[in-house]
Amino acid sequence: MQRRVLFFSSLLGLGVIGIASAAAPAHAATLTASVTVNATAGLGSVPAHGIGMNTAVYDSDMNDAAIPPLLKAAGVTAMRYPGGSYSDIYNWQTQTAAAGGYVAPNTGFSSFMATANSAGAQPIITVNYGTGTPALAAAWVHSAASAGDDVSYWEVGNEVYGNGTYGANWETDSHCHTSLNGPLVTVGSEPSQTYNCGPAEYAANVASFASAMHAADANAKVCAILTTPGFWPDNVTNSEYPQSWNHTVLTALKSGTQCVIVHYYPGGSNTAGMLTDPSDIAGIVSTLHSELSQYAGIANPASIPILVTETNSTLDLDTQPAALFAADMDMTWLENGVTSVDWWNEHNGEGTVSTVNGATDYGDQGIFSNNTNYGGTTEPVVDTPFSPYYGIEMLSKLAAPGSTMVNSSSSQALLKVHSVRDAAGNLNVLIDNEDPSNSYTVSLGYSGFSPSGTPTVYTLANNATTITSASGSATSATVAPYSLTVVHIPGAGGTGVTAPGAPGQPVASGLSSSTSGNNTGTATLTWPASVAGTYPVANYQVYSGSTLVTTTTGTSVTLTGLTIGTSYTYDVVAVDSHGNPSLPSPLVTFTVPPPANATCAVHYAQTGSWPGGFQASVTITNEAASTVNGWQLTWTWPNSGEAITQLWNGTETQSGTAVTVANASYNDTIGASGGTVNFGFTGSDSGQTPAPVAFHLNGAICSNN
Repeated sequence: MQRRVLFFSSLLGLGVIGIASAAAPAHAATLTASVTVNATAGLGSVPAHGIGMNTAVYDSDMNDAAIPPLLKAAGVTAMRYPGGSYSDIYNWQTQTAAAGGYVAPNTGFSSFMATANSAGAQPIITVNYGTGTPALAAAWVHSAASAGDDVSYWEVGNEVYGNGTYGANWETDSHCHTSLNGPLVTVGSEPSQTYNCGPAEYAANVASFASAMHAADANAKVCAILTTPGFWPDNVTNSEYPQSWNHTVLTALKSGTQCVIVHYYPGGSNTAGMLTDPSDIAGIVSTLHSELSQYAGIANPASIPILVTETNSTLDLDTQPAALFAADMDMTWLENGVTSVDWWNEHNGEGTVSTVNGATDYGDQGIFSNNTNYGGTTEPVVDTPFSPYYGIEMLSKLAAPGSTMVNSSSSQALLKVHSVRDAAGNLNVLIDNEDPSNSYTVSLGYSGFSPSGTPTVYTLANNATTITSASGSATSATVAPYSLTVVHIPGAGGTGVTAPGAPGQPVASGLSSSTSGNNTGTATLTWPASVAGTYPVANYQVYSGSTLVTTTTGTSVTLTGLTIGTSYTYDVVAVDSHGNPSLPSPLVTFTVPPPANATCAVHYAQTGSWPGGFQASVTITNEAASTVNGWQLTWTWPNSGEAITQLWNGTETQSGTAVTVANASYNDTIGASGGTVNFGFTGSDSGQTPAPVAFHLNGAICSNN
């Protein structure tokens, strides 16, 4: 059996699995806190296949009769197959694995599909890139389509960047070709040849795979593998591949990028650190959107699905902290626009056994036991759920596909909160108490929502193996240490009045700006009309977060005074003639571009990177008819962790995220009508290194070149 936990602790450097133990306090205190929900500040709809699960062909329990009802009860709506690195050695037609890999009986595609269909989960399939061919992948697509198997997404390979490009070699890749130079890849026991195994080859092969797969089914969504921003080997380069994996792959695929895949094993060094890791997710998604825009030229990067097809806690694997992590992590990804988050793994096998928080942790990255005993302690009976299962099951009490996620906040950092409005207008609030010692009495406050009726409170207590329910209050809830609580609060029902339906997906168009000022950006938002409820729709309110921007009786607005280089996010709420609001529309996000007709242009290119640092080159072009005598280029870092450490061909100052680079004594002039000057620098970063969006030369906005 391949035990995924070993791959990620030893090869990816995403954190060695730690052993954490904590005894419950003898006398836990009860503190106070507050949670505020803004029910009109939408964070998007819960995706159809948002909560997913991995399966593996070496798992003899993959298709046990107990699995479909367990997955359905937990609200799992996606299943990934055929399993991590095995995907790159597995032949779906012969049901065999290269290099002596083990395939368990009754784990073929048809058996998997029977389980997925019974569970009501859509399949996500990883085709064999490592030892397969475009023809083999296309045959799979054709077979699935012919059988009526609705495969949502097809991944081209697993972690292909682990093919030796950056030194570590755990992913099989037979596409590598011999060369006189390039990264070393060990073939069998003979590390005697060097091979080109990099992002350029992968991108070219993705295009070949996609072409063949689309010929088999034009509707197939074919996804490319990217590195996760901030996690090895993101932004790692070498002499043969001076641009990062993501830079190279997206630049080659351009508009052919249909969807992208990342994996997330945050690897906190201790329990408390692990539980804070989801705070990095917003930056990861923002960086991916920046890369899709900058490298692939995608005008609306939020339109490209991002799938997190593997994730796990990496420590405290089978105990309550992992349940807390799973619930918070899944919802944080979904709130940031990710299409699917898929837990690793269905069954995996016992690892290092320890005691965590008073419970036995079997070191098993499976969500269900397989009754193994590798370390002297026998696991529970086969298919017994571990704690992460119950954390995911709690999300079925919070959100259903199509429900609207809305903004909520907590006064206490150890209380993570997520809130969802359902189609009937009811509100569900998840309170994740990550304090191992203290209970909290939490006051509940609302904006844009009126409670009506008696709430139901669902609770997963510390180390519990069942979710309980009871009547509760709409104004307060008490949450115990290391617990998950969902408060289901009926909306203003019982009045016989139906609110308008949510407006459709807004679309941004006409994005432009001018050289006359920094706040000259304009955009037009247009959205499908809301369906009237009991009363006709009177107007639409456009929100940016919790701020009401404007109100209109039509289905479009023109926004002005926008700042060049700034990203904006909006949603729309319909209000009827009696003041009843709808649920918010899905979000729309866009960035105001610099003007195309500026008198200067800037080309910014990241030319190298390494853990914690990067290198970039900047070229300024003078498009004006007169020479520039003395220059200063200014920009703002998108990520607060970015900073220049050493610069050549200029001098720099930085205050916070604001950067100014001035000429050196020998390059103070830029010739007219196309003259250029170049400078470069090394920088430090905290994980993500998105490119600046807007540059100003001597105070004047430049276009991006």
